[in-house]
Amino acid sequence: MQIAIQRFEVIKRKEKTAILIITPETGPLPEEMGDLAKYISGKSGGQGEVVSALCEGMTERGIDVHLATLNLKRRFQQEGMMDEREWREIRYQIDPKRIHLVSSAVFADNLSAYAGNPLLTAAEFQREIIHNVIKTVRAQHQGKLIIHSHDWMAGGAITAYARETGLPVLHTVHNVFTAQLPLEFLGGGNLNNLSRHLYLSYYNGRQCVDCQATAIKNAAMINFVGERFLREVVDDYFMDRAIIPPSVRQEVKAKYYHDAARAIINAPASNMYPENCPHLVSKYGSNGDIIDHKSANLLELQRRMGLNIDGDAILFFWPSRLDPVQKGVELLEAISQQFVDAHDGVQIAIVGDGVGNDRTHVDILGRIAYHPFTEGLSMLGYAAASDVFGASLYEPCGQIDQVGNLFGATATNRDTGGYHDKIRELRLKEEGAPQDVGNGFLFRDYDPGGPWYAMQKSVRFHRKRRDVREMQLKRIMREAREKYDLGNMIAEYIRIYERLNGGQPLI
Repeated sequence: MQIAIQRFEVIKRKEKTAILIITPETGPLPEEMGDLAKYISGKSGGQGEVVSALCEGMTERGIDVHLATLNLKRRFQQEGMMDEREWREIRYQIDPKRIHLVSSAVFADNLSAYAGNPLLTAAEFQREIIHNVIKTVRAQHQGKLIIHSHDWMAGGAITAYARETGLPVLHTVHNVFTAQLPLEFLGGGNLNNLSRHLYLSYYNGRQCVDCQATAIKNAAMINFVGERFLREVVDDYFMDRAIIPPSVRQEVKAKYYHDAARAIINAPASNMYPENCPHLVSKYGSNGDIIDHKSANLLELQRRMGLNIDGDAILFFWPSRLDPVQKGVELLEAISQQFVDAHDGVQIAIVGDGVGNDRTHVDILGRIAYHPFTEGLSMLGYAAASDVFGASLYEPCGQIDQVGNLFGATATNRDTGGYHDKIRELRLKEEGAPQDVGNGFLFRDYDPGGPWYAMQKSVRFHRKRRDVREMQLKRIMREAREKYDLGNMIAEYIRIYERLNGGQPLI
């Protein structure tokens, strides 16, 4: 009796290419990234929000995305209202899954990625990413990995190592800041193998790595978060000011003229919508009576910030850091009290941190309605605001105008960079325009008269009849949702990832 011999072929699962996002800061993460996700959020600007949105969008599409970021232990404990024991239990008992926290006593007690000594933080971060994180994630995916680095701190030696070991890099330029990181800080990183990929400089008598220029140099592709600012860098804007380091401008031009530079406008994650935001006392969407909802949130913000309680007040909300180099905080200081005094029923609220250890602007604005940044108070401010405003000298993207529009507020800022891309002057049919268009107010002059002029136009609109305001604010909310759709942003990033993946799909 013959026994038929059957052949069995073991079909191995084709490993998908993974994306490793390397960033010093992030916003809230989707739960699909692991149980640790709900405890991790060190956001301090638009960079954190776009990282959050990328993680959300890619996990929804089944793409294997990993995140490497700083373990800002003290901040995470404060935001989660945990003591040391509770945090230790979380770290020891929860599988981090696709979240890779880089820990060090150098920055464990810092409340933001750039507090303390950011050079020491960057050195610790870059060494750990090179020695452990990249190797671990790469091995999990049989070598199929794309690096997506964000900002100068995630550049430097990390991107040089990726290039040396054959990993494609997409580097997102959220801002043009760079840092000169002394080579000695990176000791033990086997930099001899990386030297040809480093953009080296001499600073204060030390040989340093120019972190942003090195990242741009080694990236297969770079992207800016706004078309206008990319053009401003390439076309030699701001040559009269020490804004854009020559090294960064040089490397950006090289990428641009080799068709390796793109512009992708940030799109807010779903938690940035007023119907989903957990920090509001009254949630709302673009339907229904939004002014009543905004008034309820306004009353709560006034209570928390010590403003006069007035549900009909016109509130200008400043949610940016107190940065005299970029954000124009000195213009805010020059006009805020006089503007409020000159316009009955107008209030100004400021929620944002100072820069580094400089308390100059914190102390000045503390005499008005000021509070340091917290996620909850900032989001409540958007919901309370009539107008979300700023006075930026330059702006790679800017997200405060987007979020303000999503929350039913107009946006006021200077006509530069990302605000040029996104703010269109508000014009109404009832005032003679062919149709109702626009979402805010722009000014050009970088002096106190600039924001005063634009804010006056905003006040005139917000004094109009309630039915006129309601209709326009609903239109602004709807148009913002259409224009800044998260799916569109994710699709643009995926196109770049697939190009870096040899034209092959990620899933």
